[in-house]
Amino acid sequence: MMFLGGVAIGGLVCGILSDKYGRKKTLMASVFFQTLLGVIIAFAPWFQMYFILRAALGFISVSVVFSGFVLSIELVGGNWRTVAGISYLFPVSLSYITIAGMGWLLRDWRQLQLAISLPGLIFLILWWVLPESPRWLLAMGRTNEVMTILQKAANYNGRELPVNIDKQLLPNENDTETESVNVMDLFKTRQMRKKTLLLFVIWFSVYLVYYGLVLNLGNIGGDLYINSILSGAVEIPAVALSILILLKGGRRWPLALTMMLSGVACGCAMPIGLVRDDLQWLITTLAMMSRFSISSSNAIMPVFTAELYPTIIRNIGVGASNVSAGIALMLVPYLWNLADMHQSIPMSILAGCGIVGGACVLFLPETGSKPLKDTIREEECEASEIKRMNNNS
Repeated sequence: MMFLGGVAIGGLVCGILSDKYGRKKTLMASVFFQTLLGVIIAFAPWFQMYFILRAALGFISVSVVFSGFVLSIELVGGNWRTVAGISYLFPVSLSYITIAGMGWLLRDWRQLQLAISLPGLIFLILWWVLPESPRWLLAMGRTNEVMTILQKAANYNGRELPVNIDKQLLPNENDTETESVNVMDLFKTRQMRKKTLLLFVIWFSVYLVYYGLVLNLGNIGGDLYINSILSGAVEIPAVALSILILLKGGRRWPLALTMMLSGVACGCAMPIGLVRDDLQWLITTLAMMSRFSISSSNAIMPVFTAELYPTIIRNIGVGASNVSAGIALMLVPYLWNLADMHQSIPMSILAGCGIVGGACVLFLPETGSKPLKDTIREEECEASEIKRMNNNS
């Protein structure tokens, strides 16, 4: 619970830090502290200390996830934005399989904690490999640093930069926007408020269904380690399929349909245990179908969210959405306790969240074929254009 509470708060704080100090600095600092805290936890002598450190680890870990994700989609453009954003989630699927095997071999939790924490030291090498996000630097008005990164990329790829690109990167007098931003900017315009509130519901729904299945595999029935491996295995093709779906079908409809399908699968699994006791294989199959579908939703959702916000506030937007996701995470451990009231309640809640969350997606605009916006002013101009078109119609 403390870890999940840290995740809920950390997503928002890391978003603010990342938008202020940069993606790279936030990411690498988070990787360092995540590794350090993980090692310290393995040697924690008191439960109270373990309790506090787990909260701190959750706070830092979500910063690694979101800072790295936003950096990955801002380093590329066009269709590669989709490929980079979705591929970023492949290691998550592999980690479920790996940790299930490690947990089976290392039955001592301290050894397991060390085994999953120490490899983080390797990733500190990325400080000398990863560039800062050119989009973020450009939004901050740091054009010279953008030119340096582009020149290195051109040299590496054996390409020549376009003539006068340095002048093309210079902001227009009316477009300079380097003022500080904060969470309240997510509610600055009517369209921004609409996007933000809908995303809160969507993130809550996806995380409740996703982790309601992932963290309660033992309650579904069958062997916990086998279920964990199956859970990771079905996510790999789901993430891969998401790339093809997004390249061909955009973001909006694929996210809505995968969320709804996940809810329907949970709804179909709900009555089986009430009617028959010898159909555990069918319940597990439907749970894995729901897991497959919601895994695709979980891959699409961050990309869609990041594209809905301008660069200058993108990490804050993703982090703020994670607050509602964090609330869902804190509720997940208690979800299956509701089965004491009635066996069908947990799956009913997951089914309802999947369907309602999917419906909310349909109220958001498509982003797949549109270029990323960089400033809040661009967002305001789009909102004004939408309002003008609505008035004319």
